Amino acid sequence: MRSHSSSPSLGDIAAKAAISKAAVSMALRNHPRIAPSTRKRIQAIAARLGWRPNPLLSGAMSSLRAGQPAADRVVLAWVTAHPRRDAWRQVPFFLRCFEGARARALTVGYHLKHFWLGDANGSPERLSGILYARGIAGLVIAPLPKPGSLDLTWGRFCAVTIGYSLTKPRLHRAIENNYSSARQAVARLAAQGRQRIGLVLTEDQDQRVNGMWSAGYLLQSVEAGIRDPALIFRPSKLRERPFLAWVDAMRPDAIISIDPRIPHWLQRAGRTGPRAISYVDLNLPGLDHSAWPGIFQDAQGIGASAVDLLVSQLMRHDHGIPDKPTTVMIESRWVDTHSAARIQNQAAAVAAC
Repeated sequence: MRSHSSSPSLGDIAAKAAISKAAVSMALRNHPRIAPSTRKRIQAIAARLGWRPNPLLSGAMSSLRAGQPAADRVVLAWVTAHPRRDAWRQVPFFLRCFEGARARALTVGYHLKHFWLGDANGSPERLSGILYARGIAGLVIAPLPKPGSLDLTWGRFCAVTIGYSLTKPRLHRAIENNYSSARQAVARLAAQGRQRIGLVLTEDQDQRVNGMWSAGYLLQSVEAGIRDPALIFRPSKLRERPFLAWVDAMRPDAIISIDPRIPHWLQRAGRTGPRAISYVDLNLPGLDHSAWPGIFQDAQGIGASAVDLLVSQLMRHDHGIPDKPTTVMIESRWVDTHSAARIQNQAAAVAAC
């Protein structure tokens, strides 16, 4: 027996719209097989009738759709804006974010496809038209090559972004907890007796995470009683000679950064031996990295969380720039040099299950 509910059935909406229940179902899911004008009309009728999505039913249908071939899945766009089409693939963190987003999209019945701003001759308006014409309603804005804005026709889409590089508009976003990672790095070095812990980041690198690395570093340094603002080296570009001059002037006994050139520069400069400068990396390229300790960011988890945010918007038909943007923070993992191989083996064993 049908339970009494204020929410109309698909049949009620279909009767009002003079269209099939199957078409109503696809229109409410923003399926590209239904023309945008028809989707908009049916969604307006559903809203007037007081229709609300059933999260339990939606979850079940997502599971069913996950068994369909990719050709039948609704397409989500992975939007990049680098100078070259596949330049983003050369950055391990960006590529792992994409892999995590694509895997989650497939799991919940979608297909994630790459769209490059350059294919639209660098025109956000033209790219918006291409996406809209293809019936794509959901966008994941990948990390930009440098912090800045992107002027897509946002009212046509549900959209999320990864990281802080998209400074305008403010969208829902998934990020790594950079603040916590920097605090953890300082705390571990301080526990080892390091008293002059330097932070080396370019201005761009710090801006890309909204200053979260430097903020975490500063607060943890204060709490550890070792704060010295001069131990932050934040040039516009990081070059070997100015870096080593800063090292000679400030005499750090440990350095936190994301630039793997630094340990090699220190070694070439003879900063080795019993009084060597410790190095911690805030962005290890992989769990199998064992040259130095640091933070491994869960980029796959960040990508998956971005898709989760996007799918929830699609279910609510929540298009445009959000009034109250949501940020999901994913915790990273500390990796010691001696534990990296063990963690990698554990991850492989879990994946094989």
